[in-house]
Amino acid sequence: MFATLRSRLIGSYILIIVICLAITGVLLTILLIPQVARLTYLALADKSLPTAFHVRSLRARGLTPEEIINTLEEQAITQGTRILIVTRAGRILADSEQRWVGRGFDVPLPGEGAAGRRLYVQGRQMTGEGLFLYVAVPTEPLQRERAGDDSSVWYVVLLSPPRQVISSYAGDIAAGLMLTGLVALLVSIGIAFLIARSIARPLQRITIATEEIARGNYDEQLEITSPEEVRRLATSFNAMAREVRASRQAQRDFVANVSHDLRTPLTSIRGFSQAILDGAAADEESGRRAAQIINEEADRMARLVDDLLELARMDAGQVVMAQEPVPVSPLLQESMEKMALRAEEGDVALELDLAGDLVVRGDRDRLAQVLTNLLDNALKHTPPGGRVVLAARSVEEPSARGDTAKALGQISVADTGAGIPSEELSRIFERFYRGDKSRTREGKGAGLGLAIAKEIVLAHGGQIRAESVVGLGTKFTITLPLASSTSSSPSSMGE
Repeated sequence: MFATLRSRLIGSYILIIVICLAITGVLLTILLIPQVARLTYLALADKSLPTAFHVRSLRARGLTPEEIINTLEEQAITQGTRILIVTRAGRILADSEQRWVGRGFDVPLPGEGAAGRRLYVQGRQMTGEGLFLYVAVPTEPLQRERAGDDSSVWYVVLLSPPRQVISSYAGDIAAGLMLTGLVALLVSIGIAFLIARSIARPLQRITIATEEIARGNYDEQLEITSPEEVRRLATSFNAMAREVRASRQAQRDFVANVSHDLRTPLTSIRGFSQAILDGAAADEESGRRAAQIINEEADRMARLVDDLLELARMDAGQVVMAQEPVPVSPLLQESMEKMALRAEEGDVALELDLAGDLVVRGDRDRLAQVLTNLLDNALKHTPPGGRVVLAARSVEEPSARGDTAKALGQISVADTGAGIPSEELSRIFERFYRGDKSRTREGKGAGLGLAIAKEIVLAHGGQIRAESVVGLGTKFTITLPLASSTSSSPSSMGE
């Protein structure tokens, strides 16, 4: 019955509403009891004054207490009260129900009224029949009451049992309370249904969208205007769906790119090996050429496999980066020396621009791998007569909390090549992305170098970004945390 979220929400709301109505009814009853007693005293007082005058007139006509009570019996029944005639000493002379005659009844003496008459007194009397509320009124004027003895002064006492009064008032208001409670319950149930639907409906939409994701439909996006918590859930779902879609697309691209990059060297290896087997490369020169191509393509496949394994280990968190002080100046000089011969062959000027003795924290070999990759790309894209600048300096990054700025080391590799269009610049760190091969002097490469460089920099807690202007060149900037504070001041980088 309560298997769905909506039914459970509605059921819980109804239970809470019923409990609240019950508690409200009990509290109203408790609060009404004193008010009922007060109203009872007022009603008895209103009835007692004319009754006292009636008793006085009947007594003046010579009627005995029993005869007077017999005359008032019908009035008592009509009023729903019990009438007693009591002496000042507290002895009951007559009772409208004929059960208490001769018993004692303690009547407190009334106080003086503003007009010289005594006012009525009210109180409670516990008897063998239970609790009674009463009002007592003297029937004699003040002078006669003072002159007479206790037995000659009569009091007219009107009694009413509180249970009877309460049940009477409860009967009067019960219908109204029940009708009001029923209307409130129905309205509350309607509101509860709307609230439950407003919560359950977006969750149902999210469930349906999740099932679509499970079926392979990764284009599901939710537009929900429900409460903030549900909106946040929908936003998280949309982000998850985008990530899943991107991940699936990356997997498809990965398979396609790996297949493409492996197919080309395999085709070359198969073709030239088949030529050797068929005797098409029988002469020494042809055989050497075929063997050389097979060797180059095998090396190309080996590099691709090594890069793929490297990325896989990084994704799995299996690559541990050393965290030790690395002087930047020797690192950059060694990287320049490795690329000096290649720069000379390509007629590209290789320059070094250092500002201060920086020391960053990280893995020296991995950072050298990143610099080698960036310099290799720069030399590929720089035409003869151009130049490549490798520079380092310290910079200050403002703190997010507004306190002291954080000092960082910044390494950049800038070239004067053809540049990268803006539509391609945002994708150069994607795996297997190689852009337009026409802008490079060497069209080889699997497009994994920059992806590996980015993973290494991120593993060091740093950042890498690229800036480029078509026709002027490209600049890669690496920002790394310093191992210790340096005295070098920030300076501009020459390009």
